[in-house]
Amino acid sequence: MRRAVIAGVGLMGGSLGLALRSRGWRVVGLGRDAARLARARRRGAVDEATTDPARALPGADVLVLCAPVDRLAEQARRLRPFIDTKTLVMDVGSVKGAVVRALAPLFPRTGPFFIGSHPMTGSEKTGVENARPDLYRGAPCVITPAPGASAGAIARAEEFWRALGARVVRLAPEAHDRAVAVVSHLPHLIADALMLTAGRVGAAPLFRLAAGSFRDATRVAGADPALWRAIFAMNQKDLRGAVNVFNGELRRLSRGWPLPALRRARALNDRFRKDQP
Repeated sequence: MRRAVIAGVGLMGGSLGLALRSRGWRVVGLGRDAARLARARRRGAVDEATTDPARALPGADVLVLCAPVDRLAEQARRLRPFIDTKTLVMDVGSVKGAVVRALAPLFPRTGPFFIGSHPMTGSEKTGVENARPDLYRGAPCVITPAPGASAGAIARAEEFWRALGARVVRLAPEAHDRAVAVVSHLPHLIADALMLTAGRVGAAPLFRLAAGSFRDATRVAGADPALWRAIFAMNQKDLRGAVNVFNGELRRLSRGWPLPALRRARALNDRFRKDQP
């Protein structure tokens, strides 16, 4: 039986555990908080759980690091002495440049193998209580190998995510960060800004009037602020570039509400919707 270790069994790790167990994997939850690990076992996200890496990691086919993005490097360094040479190590962090630069030197080409990965799915909710076995199905998953990464390890990583129903895309870590600055990180920042705008103008009467548009545009403002601050900070160069472009478009649109620009926005929206699976 294939054996996966999930280091950090919250929403992402718990959903991964549920999906893997439904496909015949044996899943071990690894973490520092025994109470959280017990919840993961009760939820059915793992077969066993431990706080001891020396117990969890020997014999693992796959180790998936699910710590918050600013803690991934520390997590990898702490676990590295216990990882078998055959183990494929991946992460689920939403910033890849800094993560791959920090983690790749810890893992030689002879194994254990590290391949950066980012399944682009999730929720504004957190915790294993909100885990879902279908979270990864149909979602894009970006594989971001370091230069010189093992071709065999890359193939194993891509097959792992495809088997969970994800749509695998391979990008350089820097290209990934430029893209997600626009399609993931900027929308979160805009949602926060909309909520802060409503608060400044007068939240109480506005919230009684707000309906679908406001609710949809601000949904992700309900995500963990500390987690997202770390993401913003680790991708700040590309995110600030995206913010500058967005501010420019907002200024242009607010100068007379030009109909050609609004029509182009609708055309791009139509194209985006048609491209979705």
